[in-house]
Amino acid sequence: MESSFWEANFWGIIGAITGGIGLAVSWLTFKYNTPKIEIDNMYLVVPDESFIALKNKAISDMKSSYLDYELEIVVRNKRGGPGSIDKPNLLIKIPDGKRLILLPKYKTIVAHPQTEHTESKKESENITSYWTVRHGRSFNLGGGEKTDEKLEYEIEKTDMIYAIIQNSNELLYYVEFWDNNGKRYEKRIEQLLKESEVRS
Repeated sequence: MESSFWEANFWGIIGAITGGIGLAVSWLTFKYNTPKIEIDNMYLVVPDESFIALKNKAISDMKSSYLDYELEIVVRNKRGGPGSIDKPNLLIKIPDGKRLILLPKYKTIVAHPQTEHTESKKESENITSYWTVRHGRSFNLGGGEKTDEKLEYEIEKTDMIYAIIQNSNELLYYVEFWDNNGKRYEKRIEQLLKESEVRS
């Protein structure tokens, strides 16, 4: 009775197994070809010299001031399919003195990466040509590719500069970015370097 069951259903069983294997292979192929772009490494250069220079100034004295941050970042696509992520925004989180349950509450300053700059060339004594060089707004990576880049951020608004300077020892730094499916990510920057140490 048992042998006749296997004989009667042999090809059906083989077909089910083959179909299952086919589905598994299709799923693995899909998974492999779906991009998975992650930040491998990053560190932020903090403008500590500007913090010191502006520490005792009133907000009205900061009108022509600015703060420059530099982010060194390594991005890798860990799968086989091509994809992209936006070049990340820099989030500067400042404690506002309030608490949410037991955790401190933060105000967030968002700084966008500089994705273009202007260059110039003197054509003659009275004529200078200007043009814009674009760096792109996203990292576009093929399967298994990696890239490293230096991103620059500038804070110009005086109220933001003042808030950062007054809380310079309590700041938290994060990046936020979106992938090509519109999914948002946020990651804390653990490694901070002082500008005065990097430049020396």
